[in-house]
Amino acid sequence: MIYSFDRKDFAKFTSNEEFAKIVDLKTVPELLNHLKNNYLGLKAIGKRDETVATYDELLNDINKVCAYLKEKEVKKGTNIGILFDNSYEFAIFALGVMAYGAVAVLLPMQLDEKIIFGCSKKYVLNGLFYLSGFKAKTSLLNPNELMLADESILNNSYDGCFIDNNVKENDAACIIMTGGTTGKSKGAILSHTALMCGMINGCYGLSNFMHLTYYSMMPLTHVFGFIRNLLTSLYTGSLIYFNHDRMKMFEDMKKYAPSILVIVPALAEIFLNLAKAYGLGFLGGNVKHIICGAAPVSSYLVLGFNNLGVNFCPGYGLTEFANMVSGNPDGINYPASVGMLFPDQEAKIVDGELLLRGRNMLMGYFNEPEENKTAFVDGWFKTGDLARFDENNNLYIIGRSKDVIILANGENVSPAYIETKVNELPFVQDSLVTEDKNELGAQILKVEVVLRAAVVNQLNKTGEELVKFVTSEILKLNDSLLDYERLSKVVIRDKDFERSPAMKIIRPKKVYNE
Repeated sequence: MIYSFDRKDFAKFTSNEEFAKIVDLKTVPELLNHLKNNYLGLKAIGKRDETVATYDELLNDINKVCAYLKEKEVKKGTNIGILFDNSYEFAIFALGVMAYGAVAVLLPMQLDEKIIFGCSKKYVLNGLFYLSGFKAKTSLLNPNELMLADESILNNSYDGCFIDNNVKENDAACIIMTGGTTGKSKGAILSHTALMCGMINGCYGLSNFMHLTYYSMMPLTHVFGFIRNLLTSLYTGSLIYFNHDRMKMFEDMKKYAPSILVIVPALAEIFLNLAKAYGLGFLGGNVKHIICGAAPVSSYLVLGFNNLGVNFCPGYGLTEFANMVSGNPDGINYPASVGMLFPDQEAKIVDGELLLRGRNMLMGYFNEPEENKTAFVDGWFKTGDLARFDENNNLYIIGRSKDVIILANGENVSPAYIETKVNELPFVQDSLVTEDKNELGAQILKVEVVLRAAVVNQLNKTGEELVKFVTSEILKLNDSLLDYERLSKVVIRDKDFERSPAMKIIRPKKVYNE
C-alpha cells in the first residue's frame, strides 16, 4: 500500500486566508523574488551586533555574494564551502551561493583545519566563504587553488543584479552532511526544488505561520535548523534571531519574545520543566508553537506543552528528504505519532522498513557511488527506519533497522520500540535498550534510564526505595512485550547519555558474542 496526503488535507488546521499564502516555489532565486515582492521593509534577521536586518538589506547582501562570485569567475554548478556560526552571515552566504547557481556545501563550525582540508578535497570545493574568526581553520587551504573570502566582502559595492534567475528546479542547490549516530558522515545533495519543498512543508498543520518571531538554537548546518528554522522563517516573512551564547539563552528569549521555537526533544524537556515551574514567561511569554524533531519525541512532551496552551508539534524528517517528511498537527489525539506525510511525497512499508519518494528526495550522496547503489530501490529511498501507519494513515517510527538486536535464538528486537514504551513512564526522561550478559554469560536485554527529576521529586522516594520502584515499574512493561523482547536488567544512570550534535543518543556497538 502506498500512503500520501494532499495539501488540502492540511487546510482544516489553518484559516483559509492564511492557508492561501502557501504558494509554490521551485528555486532559491524564486524565493528571493518572493521576498522582494512581499516583505520589503519588514524585519528579517537579527545580527550579532543587536541590530536587525530588513528584507531589503538581506536581498542586497545576497546580491553582493553573487556579484563577488561572478567577479572571481567562479563557475556555475561548482561547490562552494560555507563555514560560519549561526548568524546573519551564514544566511547571506549560503543563499548567495545558491542564488548565483553554485552549490553551497554547509560545513559545521566545529570542524578543525585538518577536517576542513579533507572536506575541500572530498567535496571538490571551488571556493570557501568563512567567518573571519575562523581564519585559522582555513590554514591548510591553498588560495591559489580555491577562492577564499570572509564576510568583509559585504563591504563592497556593486551595480546591477547578479542573481541567476535561470537556475533550474532540478539543479543541485546544497550539500548537507548527514549526522547519524552510526556509520560515516555523507553529503546529501539537495536540489533547488527539494529545498523549496521542505521549506514550504514547514507551514502545513499550523494555525498561523506568517510573520512569526523565531529564536534559533539548532545548528544551521543541520537540515532541521537550515530548512525548518531559517528558510521557512524567511518564506513566511518572519523575523529570526540566533542564539550566540547558550549562557544568555533565557535572557535572549525574554528580550525577543519568540512566538515559535524549533528544537530537539532534549531541549524541549528542559523548557517544559522551566515552564511548569516558572510559567511560559521564562520562554519569553509569547510562544504559540513548538516544532520538535531530530530525535524521538515523547508523548510526555506533546501533552505537557499542550496542557500549557502551547501547540507542540512532533515531526519526522531526514537530511535526505530536505528534513520535512511528516508533522503532527493533532498531538492531543495522537501524541505518539509523528503525524501526516507532507504533500509531494509517497511512502510504503516493505519488511517493516519505511521507503519514501517525492519531490523533496535527495539527488544522491556526493561522491558515494556504493552508498547510492544501496540507498535506493526502484526509485524509492530506503530510510532505514522501522515504521507503521495507523488506520488514519498517521505515521509512527518504531526503530532503526541498523539498530536491531539479533538474539541468539534468531529473533530480531527493535530497541527503539521498547524504549518508546519505557519513555511513556512519567518518571523516565530517556532510555536506551542494549544487549548484555547475565551472570551465566547468557544474552539478555538491559535498559538504562535517565530519570525525570521533576517527577521523581513528587514520588517521595530516594535511594534503594527509588531504585526498587523504578525497576519494578519498568519490568511490569514486560507484560506488554513479546517473550523475546522482555527486559531483564534495569540501570538508573546518574548522568545523561552520550549524544550526537543533533542530541540523538549514540548507541554502543554490539557487546554479546555467542
